Amino acid sequence: MEDYTSTFLSLNSLWKDGNKSEFSRLMQDSLSVAADPYKMVSVCIKLCPDLFKNRSSGMPANIIVEFMSFLGKGNYPKYEHCLNEALQVDMFQVAVRQKNVGLMRLFVKAFQLERIKMLLLPHIKDMGLQGQLKEVATLATLLNLQDEFSTEDLIVPLFLQDRLSLADEFLLTSPRHQKEILSFIDSIIGKQVNINDLHKTYKIKDPKKVKSSKMLCNTVAKLLKKFDLDASICPHMQKHRARGALRYIFYKYYIEKGIQVQAFQSLIDDALKESPHLGPDLMHLFDEYHDLEAAAPYVRKLQLHPDDIPVRIKEVISAKPHLTDGNMDVAAEKQLEEECWDDGRLDFYSLNVPLEEVVIVTSVEEFTKCMSDLTESPVIAMDSEWKPTFGIGSAEQASLLQMASQSRVFLLDLVALQPLLEDSHWSCIGQLFSNPKITKIGYGIRGDFKILAKLHSEVQKGFANAKNVVDLDQIKGILVEDYPDIFPHSSSNYKGLTDLVYRCFGLPLDKTDQFSNWAARPLTKSQIRYATMDVVSLIDIYTFLDKKAQELNIEDWQNIRPKKGKEKVKKDRPVRKQIPNTYEDMQMKVMNKEPILAADFHVICDTMVQGLAKKLRCFGIDAEALETGESCDKCIEYYEKEKRVVMTKGSAYERLAKFIPSSFIYKVQKESANQQVEEIINVFNVKVTTKDIFARCPKCNSASYLFVPSSIIRALKDIDVNMTEGVPDKWVQCEGGEVNLSTGNTRQGVPVLVARIADGIISRTKTFYVCAQCGRCYWDGSHYEKIINGRLSDVVQEGGIECEELSEG
Repeated sequence: MEDYTSTFLSLNSLWKDGNKSEFSRLMQDSLSVAADPYKMVSVCIKLCPDLFKNRSSGMPANIIVEFMSFLGKGNYPKYEHCLNEALQVDMFQVAVRQKNVGLMRLFVKAFQLERIKMLLLPHIKDMGLQGQLKEVATLATLLNLQDEFSTEDLIVPLFLQDRLSLADEFLLTSPRHQKEILSFIDSIIGKQVNINDLHKTYKIKDPKKVKSSKMLCNTVAKLLKKFDLDASICPHMQKHRARGALRYIFYKYYIEKGIQVQAFQSLIDDALKESPHLGPDLMHLFDEYHDLEAAAPYVRKLQLHPDDIPVRIKEVISAKPHLTDGNMDVAAEKQLEEECWDDGRLDFYSLNVPLEEVVIVTSVEEFTKCMSDLTESPVIAMDSEWKPTFGIGSAEQASLLQMASQSRVFLLDLVALQPLLEDSHWSCIGQLFSNPKITKIGYGIRGDFKILAKLHSEVQKGFANAKNVVDLDQIKGILVEDYPDIFPHSSSNYKGLTDLVYRCFGLPLDKTDQFSNWAARPLTKSQIRYATMDVVSLIDIYTFLDKKAQELNIEDWQNIRPKKGKEKVKKDRPVRKQIPNTYEDMQMKVMNKEPILAADFHVICDTMVQGLAKKLRCFGIDAEALETGESCDKCIEYYEKEKRVVMTKGSAYERLAKFIPSSFIYKVQKESANQQVEEIINVFNVKVTTKDIFARCPKCNSASYLFVPSSIIRALKDIDVNMTEGVPDKWVQCEGGEVNLSTGNTRQGVPVLVARIADGIISRTKTFYVCAQCGRCYWDGSHYEKIINGRLSDVVQEGGIECEELSEG
């Protein structure tokens, strides 16, 4: 080791001074003259004081990066003989103590540890026996040893300990283990594995979760999506969800009375087609709901074994054998024959469009004519329908797109059109929605956009650039709160669009066909009437509100925002108990055109956007963040207690939106943290001035700093933390608080983190900014200039007191 100690001392001196360019130059020069570069690097790494501090930006990592750069310049063949097993094993022992996966990866690559992976395998397996499953999964992935570990020994224990995410990279690179863990979980769902036996073999963190078929099915569904695998490899999960779907269809029909008979039978037929094993379950459900005669036709159709038929159904068939020969569609056909276009019930809002004005579009020619007519209309309404999937099979697929002008209604049969339309046709739909001259009306229109965007990339592009869109769902809440006189009828017990129709016209919509098999063809007249009624009612509501707004002098009602001091609460969603708003003006500032100051903007970021929180703090925004592993439901508590705006991403948005008003939750669209910051500041119209830059600690979100002179920082760095016991306190006053020169703590007991500050920085810095909450140290540096002059410069305005440039200690 003495051969390269002097080299390390020179490198360490440059590193402490923060002179990275000279550090890099000296590394390359030293490697070029070293007789054994591998030995030099290993010696320098083991002498690094921060070797096991697991920092990817630390000195050991930089040494390895410089070494790999050196080898990459054509030096590998020249020094290949220097790499021996003893050195590799030595570096492996160092690598396994690294908790930072990125740093561990550098060791594996630089010292080519995969070449001796079979020599290292026994040691890695011993680590598994000691319970170091995370480290084993990481090393097995880096060394390409996945095939040497069984799912039972590595992946199953992680799953039962609720730590499966630790094996993400392992699983993503091993299709065999993907299928095996899914099969294992599926076997639990199918009751093929005894939970008590698992308790004896493995440590189970949450037994309730393992016993819950619903939670296990959700886990399987997520893994299938992540690994892009076919659900057929998990038959028990499919059967469980199929049974649940069938039970729900019966509940909707017999209890809620929310399905017509032909829709009920159509959904059952589709369920049996997709899951033939449901026959016995179907019989038991008919028996449970006491509709024994309705079960009879299915007995012959499904050719069920006598043991699968409940006794009461057998008795009915024995007494009335002709029922098994009956046509199951008789009742449906009878109802269809009785259907008439204008037979709407008197207690529901009636349809005022004649049948001849409704065009069902099934061909390219009809589609072209439809688009031409709609493009000429100044106002169009839209809605869409799809078959319910119940969480099984493929995702929701739009089956019908309804669009109406003030004179015509077009029902685009997407089942028929999808095989026929080309890119240019789909582009017509996208252009219709991106055309600012046409007003597009919808109710909860973003939900329709989400489903319809799957049709084609051109449609998705049009929705992404949609302009002049009026969502009556959002507008209704504001009008009810701020302009209740616009509605001639008071609040009702209805929900959604039906509620709005009732407020305007005093009658609700007939939603009987909402829960229907929209993928079945041909559509019934009842379905056509329902689909037409939805879009026609939107046109009627728009016309009604436009007239009333003029009478009441409500300007620009289509783009209305809440009045000052009032919070929009969606009446249709189950909202948890509201806590009085402690930031009364925040709602107005978020929703209105007026900007909100960065210091007055308070957010909570869930685990999907943790990095965003740190970036927002750099701009002076009060941004809390959930810890890794915390449920997104905790965001609801932050909203209720502190009225923070929730920042989220992915499927968590749909879950949280059920409990949080739409103006207090936002689904982040961009991917990188810098892009996300720019997005949030623009979307919420946040005013960021130069005084806001680094006004908060990026690490802990505190807005309190101690201004500590460099002389005190140097004194604190000289403290031996192992020799502070019994030493009398020695307090010194700084701007913003006090520091104890004997212990290195602030008056609040927070240690000032000076160990990471190089001596050279202390020498050339006058004042350090110490976070009062976490003790991190910052100083004048380049980060401020990077924000002011970088890609985010457009979101920062001049104003206030000039802020110091900060770099993290």
